[in-house]
Amino acid sequence: MTIYEKNLETLAAHYPEMDKRIREAQAESEVEILEESSYSGETILKIRKDERCCYLNGKRDTEELARKWVETLGELQRDTPVLMMGVGNFTYLKELAEQTENPLTIVVYEPSLQIFRKFLEMTDIQKWMEKHLIIFWVDGLEGMDAKSMGDIINQVLKYELLDSAKYFILPNYEVLFPEETVLFVKSCRDTALKELSIYQTNKLFSEVMVKNLFSNARYLCDGYKTTQLVEVIPRDIPGIVVAAGPSLNKNIHELKKAKGKAFIFAVDTAIKPLLQAGIIPDMFAVIDALKPIELVQMEEARDIPLLTTLNAAPEVLNYHRGMKFFFNEGYLFAEDIFEKSGHRTGDVSSGGSVATNIFSLFYKIGIETVILVGQDLAYTGNKSYADGTFQEKIEEVDTSYFMMVEGNFEKKVPTRTDLKLFIDWYNMYIERIREYDKEFRVINATEGGAKIQNTELMTLEEAIKQVCNKEVDIRACLEKLPPMLNEEAREWTVEYLKRIPEEFQKLKKAAGKLKKLYQKLDKICDKKNIDRKEYLSVLKKIEKQRQIIDGMKVYQMISITMSNAHYMLLAEQHLQESSLQKEGKEIAQMGITYIEDAIKCAAVFEKYAEDIFGDLS
Repeated sequence: MTIYEKNLETLAAHYPEMDKRIREAQAESEVEILEESSYSGETILKIRKDERCCYLNGKRDTEELARKWVETLGELQRDTPVLMMGVGNFTYLKELAEQTENPLTIVVYEPSLQIFRKFLEMTDIQKWMEKHLIIFWVDGLEGMDAKSMGDIINQVLKYELLDSAKYFILPNYEVLFPEETVLFVKSCRDTALKELSIYQTNKLFSEVMVKNLFSNARYLCDGYKTTQLVEVIPRDIPGIVVAAGPSLNKNIHELKKAKGKAFIFAVDTAIKPLLQAGIIPDMFAVIDALKPIELVQMEEARDIPLLTTLNAAPEVLNYHRGMKFFFNEGYLFAEDIFEKSGHRTGDVSSGGSVATNIFSLFYKIGIETVILVGQDLAYTGNKSYADGTFQEKIEEVDTSYFMMVEGNFEKKVPTRTDLKLFIDWYNMYIERIREYDKEFRVINATEGGAKIQNTELMTLEEAIKQVCNKEVDIRACLEKLPPMLNEEAREWTVEYLKRIPEEFQKLKKAAGKLKKLYQKLDKICDKKNIDRKEYLSVLKKIEKQRQIIDGMKVYQMISITMSNAHYMLLAEQHLQESSLQKEGKEIAQMGITYIEDAIKCAAVFEKYAEDIFGDLS
């Protein structure tokens, strides 16, 4: 059996049918691979591509640079993610796999199927694959390309491992594959930013989140599900996302012409300007946990149907008295209620802003044409918002130090980092939609701001004339819908919410048992000679008890609230100390501290639940 055939068997054992993919893939001759010998006799590769010719190995000592690279990484802890581009010089992967003591998670992206096949001919990967989790992502194999590589990186690059993660591009790959290199770096960067953003968002909102969740959960009893919109909203009308960018000042009055001929959906900050202009949107959205009620505090807004979340500002939901629509957010206690409703699961891709939520919802309920209004995503005219949002007249700001991006009508416009993330989200989301739905159409009628790819630029007047040509009464459509819970399901939900304090009592009891196990582990590690069998037995019991706690639906709210401690605990799982005693002591002390805080947290939430759900009817 050749090395190549053996490697195919090894890959198939770890990733079923990968051998079949490699055999069946048709490799385009995008590169010419030339083999030479180093001064010490090893085979090295020289690649010719697009009039470029580059060595992937050094001729003197093919392994020296790879050894030095591994040395610079220092001691790598268990599960450390290492993201590499290129296998044409396999000595880098070889040195990493063989010289690193702890098992790693290694993602290897190879932009050339020809080079990957040559790699499989040159070295045996079986022992590396047995020791480490190695994922090969190869352009040219079915289901694998640079654009979707981010899905794999998302799975391995988690927040608790960001500090230890390593990135490496093999020499000369950036010369031979410049576009693929940019995509690889971008995928790594975007994932890292997303994980950091999620952590920072959780940390910011964790203090108010659970109180919001419970305060708003009562609205599920008489609320509606976004998936119900599919039943009543026509697909052949345009959806208009009205954001509150500064360009909204230019064309807000044009929206009157679209009323009754489109589904006009506004973000929270656009409500006041719209109502002051005499335009009542068909629906609006409030998503944020800390959204000030002053933004929507107008009598006409109270009865406009609302898209919202369990985490949204309770003051706003309490002020509002119309139809409230919810979608699946992943909160376990609420998922039981949604399941009881009998309606299918439905979420939205948030993208980080209220407007992106609305955009995603439009697509998911089947609307084929979406018009963007006021979606500047930039400081058009050096202003952050349209007049009438936070102030009657929004003041200009100094944007001389702002990031600059391509504009719709200007060569460059100033923007912030968070707004740039929204631009990137739109670019990615629309591109992916259009891969499967060529008819999906996005008209950017913002009349200013930053450019969004794959959109048609028009004035709002032109867009309305072109696509708003069918009469529709959205309010009448929505009024056909019954609440998502029938009478029996509503009664069940009320009783279910009232029992939540009892679930926190059970959680406190289970956490108390876990604390005792951590204390027992701590005592074991105080002994001069550790009983290894007893040590491992307690660790096994700790893991079992943690799984019991993880399985309790109310525990999710503890882990969200204690996000900082939770991430620390996750990170500690990957650390290895120099001795069993030190390692056990670290695990025990971290565990005791975390569980004590979790018990206190559960007691607070139990009281919240009693106060909020006690008189629910």
